[in-house]
Amino acid sequence: MKKSLFLLCFLTSLFSVSAQDEIKTVVVDVAKNVSNSEIPAASEDSVVWKFPGVTGLNFSQTAFKNWAEGGQNSISLQAFVNLNANYKKGKVRWDNNLSAEYGTLYSAAYSRFTTRKSSDKLALSSKFGYQASKSWYYTVLADFKTQMDKGYDYGDGDTTRTMNSKFLAPGYLIASLGMDYIPSKYMSLYLSPVTGRFIFVRDTTLSEKYGVDAGEKCKVEAGAYMRVVNDFDIVKNVHLNSKLELFSAYETFGNVVVNWELLLAMKVTKYLNASVRTHVKYDDAVKNIVVDENGVEKQEGPKIQFMDVISVGFAYNF
Repeated sequence: MKKSLFLLCFLTSLFSVSAQDEIKTVVVDVAKNVSNSEIPAASEDSVVWKFPGVTGLNFSQTAFKNWAEGGQNSISLQAFVNLNANYKKGKVRWDNNLSAEYGTLYSAAYSRFTTRKSSDKLALSSKFGYQASKSWYYTVLADFKTQMDKGYDYGDGDTTRTMNSKFLAPGYLIASLGMDYIPSKYMSLYLSPVTGRFIFVRDTTLSEKYGVDAGEKCKVEAGAYMRVVNDFDIVKNVHLNSKLELFSAYETFGNVVVNWELLLAMKVTKYLNASVRTHVKYDDAVKNIVVDENGVEKQEGPKIQFMDVISVGFAYNF
């Protein structure tokens, strides 16, 4: 299963790299009626900061009254923000990103705990590079992921719940030194043989669930890391963003930690959009917890984790 998943991700990254060769940059001349004296010449050494971002709100409601086929009333709400601060001057480039989202769900089907968390993400990333050649950069990268609120496993009968996550339980930090291949603004391929992966679990009752020794709050692994990012318009008003991350610790080389996020966003109007998002994760150290018919928790081996979200809502780009 692990080899098949790794092969799928590897082939996907190769496809993403080759696909970029078919993307052409279109340059539009908007200064036909303006004399050259009115436009100052751009210097390659001039400082350029860009702050693109998007924020929005997705909402859905289902209501039934005298509905013969049955059904349960429910309301879901999700807020998100994605902020970037990108700098480029000469041979230096520095890319920073903050991504956060939080969703909640209310359903009349739940007899207890009627409001539950449906999504929760907090991610920070910073990548500093110095140009080595036309498309290659010497790069230092730091990437941090966690969640903001407590998460729970709910027992049968909807009468009990067990906490399975909280802020910094777990938290993941990648710190690495490597080379970044950036052939165009649409993609980058980062490779690092020198990477440290830190797993934080500030609540020691959850340590073993996330691969940290019992009673400990942190685990450090040294290994190799790869990240492939693709970000481009498939057609007008249809945007694709894919980020695939692979990490393998040298101590257990061959056991690959996979994190693959894919977002397909479709712009309906200036502020209305629809999106499909998927998230695939696999980590040998993360144990799967199940609750049997007697309400007793049992620990099973690691499994492929999958999430998909289809949403329609309001978004504002800046």
